[in-house]
Amino acid sequence: MTLDLSQLKKRFQSDSVVALTIDADRILVSRVQRDHAPTPPISLGITPGVLLENPIQAGATLATALESAGIRERRCVVCVPPTWTLLTSVDLPEAIAQAELHGYFELRAEREFSTSDLRLAHSPYSLPDGKQRATLAALPIPRMEALDKMLKAAHCHPLSISLALDGCFSKAEPVLHFLVHTEQTDVVISSGGGIAAIRSLPNPSSSDPAAFTREMRITLGRLPESIRQRVQTARIVGPQDVIPLEVLRNMGFANLSEESGTPGGAATECAELVLREQPVPFEFIVPEVKRWPAMLERFNTKRGRQIAAAAAALILLPVLAFIIGSSRERHYNAEWNRIKNTVADLENVQQKTRKFRSWFEPGPEKLQALKTLISAFPDRGDVWTRSVQITAFIDKSDAGSRVVQSSTASSVTVSGFARSNSALMGLQDGLSKQPGVTALKMKQIRGNNPIQFTLTFKWEPKHD
Repeated sequence: MTLDLSQLKKRFQSDSVVALTIDADRILVSRVQRDHAPTPPISLGITPGVLLENPIQAGATLATALESAGIRERRCVVCVPPTWTLLTSVDLPEAIAQAELHGYFELRAEREFSTSDLRLAHSPYSLPDGKQRATLAALPIPRMEALDKMLKAAHCHPLSISLALDGCFSKAEPVLHFLVHTEQTDVVISSGGGIAAIRSLPNPSSSDPAAFTREMRITLGRLPESIRQRVQTARIVGPQDVIPLEVLRNMGFANLSEESGTPGGAATECAELVLREQPVPFEFIVPEVKRWPAMLERFNTKRGRQIAAAAAALILLPVLAFIIGSSRERHYNAEWNRIKNTVADLENVQQKTRKFRSWFEPGPEKLQALKTLISAFPDRGDVWTRSVQITAFIDKSDAGSRVVQSSTASSVTVSGFARSNSALMGLQDGLSKQPGVTALKMKQIRGNNPIQFTLTFKWEPKHD
């Protein structure tokens, strides 16, 4: 018998997520389900500026939109506009370990952006000569905190936060993408399996197209020479007639295409990657290490199954013992409920027996005598004892030499010290008021400070 890891993985994977796309001028939300088309997008009717200024209000708007659309899913994939981030391109050192990449990017970010209050993400890509580079995106912490507040207000849990790059992924050959918005255009260059450059430019003016051409040449001039010479394809996503095609042809782009964009926004594309457990470029959330697939693979052997069976036995045996113990407890509770009235009657008889049998002692006599003595001592500690002796009380009659020993009374002899005569008198007065104390005598008093004393009294327990 072998474990079907693929079926177990499907059982633990998310079936659907909410795709939240934050563009430069709008916020769209839709539901993405595995192996199904995304639901029609819903516009929240607020701008990203409102989100940054009042994230709680934006979260309430998002929650209302999800409830109105009947979307109960609260796990979400979020895409933020590139204009929210600081961007730069860095070389990747050769043979650098994956665990050391984050520290390397933090050092480069501090050098490039002169601050460390950033959340970092990156997209690696390869140059035609095989050299590895990466585009580094830094999201300021205040914007990340505003996004977190909005999601918490809407009771949403983010699985992924990345950049809104509509259809710019998985392009091996260099491609120039124009993501057109109302007032600006995000220029994205994909190459070598990643994103080589991102820049946001104002939309070209019909009266001065030369300004847009100049900015485009500056953007292309910042690319590595091996990529710049191979960029011949341009892709325009969004409203038509904003980017002049004639200008692009004059710049040498032979292959031009115009698209309406991904239905539901860029986040739907990232949501599909998350549902397929594929990496998302520019991921700002550190992925959680899932150890259970490796553990299942480790147990998918004869010895592993034996270990799993032993572990299951260790878990099930205490559960079985608990069930048996609970069953026995229920049995004895039922027995007690059957006889508790009889026991109550017997207790009542015993109480009456104690009342009329004065020789019956319900508690140790010496402990009761000590309790009576202790209760008479002052609280401040002005009197303390050196020794306490408790013996049977012997009554010597004046008539003759007959000696009678009581079976219930005790003779208590206390030796100790007192700081003052008033404290000693307080002890004596307190003892005289205790029930059961009689024949109190102060036998010896010596010294001044402290005063050494010895007293005796007869103590006889009082039965109710």
